[in-house]
Amino acid sequence: MNIRAKISLLLLQKWPSIYFRLAKIPDVCTATRDAQFWDLHARLLQDQRCTQRLHERYNLWTLARQVRPLPGAYAEAGVYDGGSARILCEAKGEEHLHLFDTFEGMPETDPKADPHFVAGQFANTNRQMVVDYLAAFPNVHIHQGFFPASAVDVPPDRQFKFVHLDLDLYRSTLDGLRFFYPRLVRKGMIISHDYGNVTAPGVKQAFDEFLAGIDEPLVQLWDTQCVLIKTH
Repeated sequence: MNIRAKISLLLLQKWPSIYFRLAKIPDVCTATRDAQFWDLHARLLQDQRCTQRLHERYNLWTLARQVRPLPGAYAEAGVYDGGSARILCEAKGEEHLHLFDTFEGMPETDPKADPHFVAGQFANTNRQMVVDYLAAFPNVHIHQGFFPASAVDVPPDRQFKFVHLDLDLYRSTLDGLRFFYPRLVRKGMIISHDYGNVTAPGVKQAFDEFLAGIDEPLVQLWDTQCVLIKTH
């Protein structure tokens, strides 16, 4: 754990009000009262599973909990080390969670759409590491391989209420939208990482292309996330 993470963990455990001030989270924000999230955040820091930024982790947590009353399962495409999947596990209760990743790094990339990525990036993970990390949670299904071919064993009648895409690439993101949107229940959400990230322009390109054919609201969040809500 780096020194910044160690200091953050110490402040969260002993002087959370100081941590909130340093993180520029105002006392009037309801997030500061969410003890369950901060306990989870502290454990992610301790486990060094913090690929996403603090605000993005909280967005993922609170939106995943918001849809709990809806029918359907949860999903994540782009699991990496399991940090964001852990957030979904804590938020989902007993619901099913489907996780998709090669666990061997990125597939072939499009130099024009994905100029900052190359095949094989994010390969410093493996399936067993994620299995072990999430072993305490029920109904977690891990699908290894290149998506969407890796979804072949998903039950054909499976519907989803919450999907987290963290795929970085144009083609992978577009495939994710094409696979999950038809299976999304009404009022379900697809939240994507990197929509507003200038180093991952393919993600926004994929959303723009996909949304040109449907009439659904897209909300851009701070820092780089966006949320697509199925209203029809």
